[in-house]
Amino acid sequence: MYRVRLVNENVTVSVTGGTLAQACAAAGYPIEQVCGGRGACGKCRVEISRGSVRETVLACRETVLGDVEVYLTPEQASRQVAIVTEGEAAWNRVLCPQVSKRCRTRRELVPEHGRACLPRGEPAVLRRFARLMGEPDLDRMTFVYAGDRLLEVEPGDTAGQLYGAAVDIGTTTLVLYACDLLHGKLCRTESALNGQAVWGADVVSRIRHALEEPGGLEELHESLLRDINSLLEKTGRELPGFLENLYHIVLCGNSVMQHLFWGLHPGGLAGEPFCTVTAAPVRAAAEAAGLTAVPARCLVEFLPLLGGFVGADTTAALISLPEEREDCLLVDLGTNGEIALKRRGRYIVASTACGPALEGGSIACGMRGAPGAVERVSLRDGQVRLEVIGGGPARGLCGSGILDATAELLRAGILDSTGRMRTREEYCREYPHSPLAEHMGCDKRGERAFFFTRGDRPVYLTQHDVRQVQLAKSAIRAGCEALLEREGMRPAEVTALYLAGAFGSCADVDNALYLGLLPPVFREKIHSVGNAAGVGARLCLLDRRQLERAKALPAQTEHVELAASPRFSEGYIQFMGF
Repeated sequence: MYRVRLVNENVTVSVTGGTLAQACAAAGYPIEQVCGGRGACGKCRVEISRGSVRETVLACRETVLGDVEVYLTPEQASRQVAIVTEGEAAWNRVLCPQVSKRCRTRRELVPEHGRACLPRGEPAVLRRFARLMGEPDLDRMTFVYAGDRLLEVEPGDTAGQLYGAAVDIGTTTLVLYACDLLHGKLCRTESALNGQAVWGADVVSRIRHALEEPGGLEELHESLLRDINSLLEKTGRELPGFLENLYHIVLCGNSVMQHLFWGLHPGGLAGEPFCTVTAAPVRAAAEAAGLTAVPARCLVEFLPLLGGFVGADTTAALISLPEEREDCLLVDLGTNGEIALKRRGRYIVASTACGPALEGGSIACGMRGAPGAVERVSLRDGQVRLEVIGGGPARGLCGSGILDATAELLRAGILDSTGRMRTREEYCREYPHSPLAEHMGCDKRGERAFFFTRGDRPVYLTQHDVRQVQLAKSAIRAGCEALLEREGMRPAEVTALYLAGAFGSCADVDNALYLGLLPPVFREKIHSVGNAAGVGARLCLLDRRQLERAKALPAQTEHVELAASPRFSEGYIQFMGF
């Protein structure tokens, strides 16, 4: 066993080997690995000491072969992140949950001569009921039902407490909503980073880990269960009676997260035709699902997938939108962009690989939305103005800041319409009196860059970064246009465009339109809907009609494979420029 000590955090963990990144994750401090542990992005660079030798290494490539001390930066040690948890459902909520409780007295349960106490029940529940009936001093029992199915029997009268949880499993973050199912009240929201990030920032990296590394699938599966159990336990500490009376959990997430939650081999998602093990809703008792923090017979349901990489998070997001709205677009902006078009009561859905640029990945100074991240950029009147999460010094650019920065550089003439970044000399010839020229230069690798801050840790955007933004924005725009054209629609005919997800909620819509990230829909028709997936999962938890709607969605949905669409291929090239 080797001792890995995180000096600044005063935490020590013992490991038998593995990478330094894995050891930090085991200690509770996962380090961002955008490249999936291939040593390409450099974002996991840490300072370590072994004896008297102090050096800087890549945590994802450094194997632990002895005792070592690690010095994490404040950003690496911070477990704070700006996670979008809220969103609004565009219809009136109805309280009609799938699970219910009913208290009955012993007198009510004793049948007429020759008849049974219970009409039906599974063996484990019947055994528990029989034991409770054998306690002569017990006068009341509470029965927990899922529809007309008996889930559990509890001693005494517990009918006054009944909870449910909706969990949105994102590639980057997890959000848990604890709800009172008797009153329809949202009691608590808890969120955390997805611990699987230690094996890569995107789903492709995690698929690769599951397929190529011995025990990789089990690692990813157990990591996800550990994170969800931790959120449940944290909620239980703050909400008395929550864990003991939690009998329904509704989960949503993308197709890869669904596979990893249930421990399903994701090989079908590794290449064309991108098939899933099952797209149907999967239902099990908590004990079978591996959720140990709740009653063993708590009902756990993962919402259905819609096809390929369009997962249950899109299903939930569609449930959150107005039922009566037609000819509307839903765009969930992230590493994997999901697009859904509702047309004549049916849905056409697709996914497009945007890459991690819009979430801060693959960007030289990119970072997640944590304290120190620049979330707003303005270059008006030749002045650089930044808004930083937490109000402290800028440490990097998160997704919304990257979008703003690109748009502002384009407006200022520092970028041309092809996305090329002008040299300082070229810019000065065209704008001889602009103070912005002082911010132009090259990074350590000699690549053109615009510096928003200077100093020991400058924040800047490079030519390569701009190209990554172009690839992402072209993929989203081409996907939207391909679905619209397939249905014979023009952007002006779209009645509403809903932006969902963390990036979609924080992005400046005017800048998104200016850069061509979105089709030219009228500005007043574009709405940011926050964590629509989380809202939809909550609605399925509180109203069984919405749960049935979600289960019926796949039959009303057509999945389009954009890679096979000539319009998408043409548009991908067409919309690359600004």
